[in-house]
Amino acid sequence: MLQHPTAPPTQAPAPSGTRGSRREPVLWLVLLAFVVFMQWPMLKGWYYRASATPPPSAVAWRTDFEAALAEARQTDRLVLVDVSADWCPPCIAMKHDVWSDAEVGRRVAASYVPLLVDADRDDVVSPRYGVSGIPAVLILDGDGRLVRRASYLPRSGMLRFLAGD
Repeated sequence: MLQHPTAPPTQAPAPSGTRGSRREPVLWLVLLAFVVFMQWPMLKGWYYRASATPPPSAVAWRTDFEAALAEARQTDRLVLVDVSADWCPPCIAMKHDVWSDAEVGRRVAASYVPLLVDADRDDVVSPRYGVSGIPAVLILDGDGRLVRRASYLPRSGMLRFLAGD
């Protein structure tokens, strides 16, 4: 294209990949932060699995489903069921952060019959209550009726869950 000698030079359009380039790193950081937030229990579990043995549990877990239901009926308490597995990173995180907590242990002992179910060996609880992912935390009445359920919960969430909030 010929230009008049006194006309200002025309500029070629900017390459298409440079538009908004200042915002791109920010968007990637936001996306990364979101992924880390959503996967935090998984990341913590992998870290704990690689670096430390779990602290002692503050909860005196039972392992027999029918005996836990019978104890709940006799003591007029609810059954707190934790369906987990040794290989499950969020389950490992809960062992470190939730089930080892003294306040969680006190609240469980005061109102619940705690039942620990190994998802790899369970053929009763998971099918009966439709557990399709772990960790699964269930609260049952003494007759085995489901009162409420949750998945991974941090310490504060577990305390609210135990209180019925």
